[in-house]
Amino acid sequence: MTVAIFGHRGYPARFPENSLQGFEYACEHGIDGIETDVQMSADGHLVIMHDERVDRTTDGSGWIADLTRTQLKGMRLADGEHIPSLREALTLLSHYDVMVNIEFKTGKIRYPGIEALTQDYVEQFNMQDRVIYSSFNHDSINVIHTLAPKMKTAWLASRVLRGASLPAYLEAVHIEHYNSRLNKAQRVWTIDDPLKMKKLFAAPYVTGLITNRFEEAMDMRALVEQGSGATV
Repeated sequence: MTVAIFGHRGYPARFPENSLQGFEYACEHGIDGIETDVQMSADGHLVIMHDERVDRTTDGSGWIADLTRTQLKGMRLADGEHIPSLREALTLLSHYDVMVNIEFKTGKIRYPGIEALTQDYVEQFNMQDRVIYSSFNHDSINVIHTLAPKMKTAWLASRVLRGASLPAYLEAVHIEHYNSRLNKAQRVWTIDDPLKMKKLFAAPYVTGLITNRFEEAMDMRALVEQGSGATV
């Protein structure tokens, strides 16, 4: 089975992370999936950003939870693009045959109703079969499974030990440190080293790599598959 390549926050090796420009480039150049992050503004709008604060990735300052969508839209990423909304991201991604891993950023701030509102957007764009939900806050995964039990879900974790109690409904774990003894589908993050890519493309249970450098990952996957006699 071919290991899927996900662009970690788009293509941050070349574009600002979680930018529409990065998403579009990755989709136009054959990526299998996009990994991104969803948070909620003070007035209940869903926006795409990794950090709970805007300071690192924009020209603004403050907590997303304290800022309105209008305030957030006035801030700029390094390429001059505004902070994307979830609607804008899905509008773009819905035109491409890519998977979308949406991470609920609820580890520090428990945004009320973020799971249901995100699912509403996914259904509006008819993307249920292409979306995977993940979170370090496993309560968010329990919530979305209760709301939409047919959706793919994955726990985010640094490590998961063999024998750990995993809900049967989990489609995979999104894991920082690959575990060859864990009999569960694993998407491993964030893999940018070519040698690690090479090993993981041939490793049992690995179904996806999440990387900042998807073009390098695609080249390495092709080499591994050619070496194993698989069809690229």
